[in-house]
Amino acid sequence: YQIFDVEKVYLYEESTSNHDNITKEYSFIRKRTSLNKDGQASGSVYGWTAVQKTCDGQIVEKKRIITKREYNSLFNNRDKNRHVVRQKRISFLWNIQSFNVHVYQEPVHDICILHAQVKATPENLEETEVDIPNFLDVDRLLTDSEEGEKYGAYNISLRNGATD
Repeated sequence: YQIFDVEKVYLYEESTSNHDNITKEYSFIRKRTSLNKDGQASGSVYGWTAVQKTCDGQIVEKKRIITKREYNSLFNNRDKNRHVVRQKRISFLWNIQSFNVHVYQEPVHDICILHAQVKATPENLEETEVDIPNFLDVDRLLTDSEEGEKYGAYNISLRNGATD
């Protein structure tokens, strides 16, 4: 398994009307710091992501690796209507499945989300089941995208009074 500290910072949000079939666009920067077995930082990588939501519900992400200097510059120009989101992530493999546990630390500290990736094809998508490891206690499944979005960093980052 691997443990990371993750910091997500939202930069801007732009709602558009039928421009290239895009209904919403926003971007964020991320710092992912690897932690060794003693919990000490052992290096960071930085990234920028632009997210576009289309009229037909598709989500398109464009990602780029950035330098620490670019990260610091963009951080200073962040969206002040949003909190910086900090998480601890634990990544591991189990029965040919990839899992990521997102433990939110700021601005909330009582949410923990398990993301699972399994091999699926368009033919067996409906039949694909996640084999949740028996050492994890899962409270409930987030089955629809609206409920899943509620617990995503994008919505958690909103400050009181701000709306999505």
